[in-house]
Amino acid sequence: MKEKGKSINSLMKHIRDNHHIKIGKGRNKDKRELLNMGYFHAYKAYKFVKNIEHPLLLSEFSEIKDIYDLDNSLKELFYPVVMKVETAINNYTIACVVTDGGTDLESIFEDKLNHYSDLNEGSRGYKKEMKRFLQLRKRMDDVIAVNYTKSNVIQHYVHNNKAVPLWAIFELTTLGDLGAFVGRLNNVTREKLSKDIGIYDKRFDTTNLLLSKHLYIIKDLRNAVAHNNPIFDCRFRTGKISNVVINHLETNLGIKKINFKTITDYVLLVAYYMSCLQFTKKEVKTFIRKYEKIISDYQKKSNNSENYRKIFDVDGKSKIQKFKV
Repeated sequence: MKEKGKSINSLMKHIRDNHHIKIGKGRNKDKRELLNMGYFHAYKAYKFVKNIEHPLLLSEFSEIKDIYDLDNSLKELFYPVVMKVETAINNYTIACVVTDGGTDLESIFEDKLNHYSDLNEGSRGYKKEMKRFLQLRKRMDDVIAVNYTKSNVIQHYVHNNKAVPLWAIFELTTLGDLGAFVGRLNNVTREKLSKDIGIYDKRFDTTNLLLSKHLYIIKDLRNAVAHNNPIFDCRFRTGKISNVVINHLETNLGIKKINFKTITDYVLLVAYYMSCLQFTKKEVKTFIRKYEKIISDYQKKSNNSENYRKIFDVDGKSKIQKFKV
């Protein structure tokens, strides 16, 4: 026999009886707020940090609502800024790649996206890089094919038997695609792009892969925000953060214990890029101050210092206060 769905009143009773969370029964707004946030998407998702093996200490539904509000505030903070950073890096990359060269993919793959040529032909590294090169080439062709019926720009170039320019393709690619694209650039082009953006650092990044690594880190955050998934505890992180990234940021920001285990470190990375891309000091300061307010607002609402520590870590405030514009 198929399991029957529960009414909202039954769900609240389930929460009281099985989760031992005070909800409903004289709390008229609890029902509306549970409906607005959703039982499965939000209520169950905000009861723990990263996974169910690390539960938060909760006894009141309002405490879960506070975490839900915290998460939404973080998304509102990140979304416009990450979009601007992504657009800027796209534009820097296009300018770097097409200057004194072709704007079509064929020319760019031949002259700029040939990092494999920096390696000894036939070596393990060469074969690995060649595979990535071929995967990127296929991905770019797929982007054109999939978007042919959706994009008037793509149709214009295809119908006129012209090569689709890089800028038109970049309007349809993801941040992960951009990370792969930057990673396939040859050493000379990658170094120039790193210098143009302002993250060149030969002390830690001898192969100029910092930008590509950063893009993959920001990509995880951006996708979680765009798909309205929880971000407050960084459960969206998909890969290991390299020591190169950590050492570079700690040295350039003068801030220790960066590890991307809490959302504060993502704030630091985004603010760092805002500075490198020469956003105004007012923009950067506003971004930092809004984050500080989000932290303070949650701390004032929360009666549990243990939950605060689990989410932000004991170094969260001191890290952000050390950031210099």
